[in-house]
Amino acid sequence: MFTFAAKVKYSKWEKSMSFEQYLKQYHVNKNIIETLDKDDQALISEIGYTQKYYELIASNGVLLQALIPIGEELQAHLFRTHSGYELEIIPIAYQKDTYIALLSVDKSPRTDIINKIKNRRLSNEFTRVLKHSVNFRGVQKKDKIVIVYDQKMRLGQPLGIPDIKVAMLESHEKKNYVFKYSDGKYYDENGKALVQKYMGKPLNHIRITSPFTTRRWHPVLHKWKAHHGVDFGARRGTPILAAADGKVIFSGWMNGYGRVIKIRHKDSYVTLYAHQSRLKVKVGQSVKKGQIIGYTGNSGRSTGPHLHFGLYKNGRPINPMRLVKFTTSGLTGRNRQHFLNRKRKYTKIINKIEQENLPSYVWNTVNDIYVLPKMKTYYQNRGW
Repeated sequence: MFTFAAKVKYSKWEKSMSFEQYLKQYHVNKNIIETLDKDDQALISEIGYTQKYYELIASNGVLLQALIPIGEELQAHLFRTHSGYELEIIPIAYQKDTYIALLSVDKSPRTDIINKIKNRRLSNEFTRVLKHSVNFRGVQKKDKIVIVYDQKMRLGQPLGIPDIKVAMLESHEKKNYVFKYSDGKYYDENGKALVQKYMGKPLNHIRITSPFTTRRWHPVLHKWKAHHGVDFGARRGTPILAAADGKVIFSGWMNGYGRVIKIRHKDSYVTLYAHQSRLKVKVGQSVKKGQIIGYTGNSGRSTGPHLHFGLYKNGRPINPMRLVKFTTSGLTGRNRQHFLNRKRKYTKIINKIEQENLPSYVWNTVNDIYVLPKMKTYYQNRGW
């Protein structure tokens, strides 16, 4: 048992720091990464500067334990034992609640959400999902904002990007609604898609060999596994195409991913192209959608030639197939009916909250938000 007094430190990952550099500062042998399987070694490469992590440090400066998020579902667990350090990938323990925020505009929607709800990422998401249907320059004082969103909480701190289900801005006596459907996309009140432009394919011919998953219990290995991207099978040397216009922010070797190119696009999207045999573009270079940026291979930890294609939003891995599949139509048929049912449910809840004074235990007076951890059950019990 360790006898040193210890303290918990909460920090933000440095932008330019790799996991190997993190190990070095605590004199931990980087070969500890080799104790993980090839999939988990690749995940270590995804630790990003937007993540906040926890450390348990002894009074003599020795690192006893660290919990470093990889996305929103898994984390690297580094801990000290009597025989040395050990490293594993484990699920993140978090609580996810549904919140309804109602507030009037004093300065601007972005500023007021930050000041009143204390959630900068929620402010960014609100602006993003409404920017295609609202002119924010025309917003006036006393205009009304309503947001229904899910937020993960980890050790008392928000984890990841809030998942906005409904966003509404009432301005000039008009309510501008945006609703999220089960396909992960946003639509107006009539079920029309708000964003018609989607990313192109990273290869001319798509053959999926491994799909995207954030957290899955492997029935054979008996451990949590994740695959933060989509693998496309292809012969060595197949041209890789930029999925959208952007700027190259990384071009080089990245641990388990081998030769990698990362491109930053509009709206804080970043695409990653891994296991390449040859890179064709350099850091700082601007690229166009469909431009050849490299060639498929099996560099890094790979069992054969293929392309690992990843997509990130503000550092969070998301399924790239949601944006790669091109579509220009809105919802039709059964999907549209399901969407309208969901819209009616949310608008009914919002209208009811505006009209009634809810019991004090669901009202957070500090941040001016309704806290409804079991929103569905709460309203079902009242005949909804």
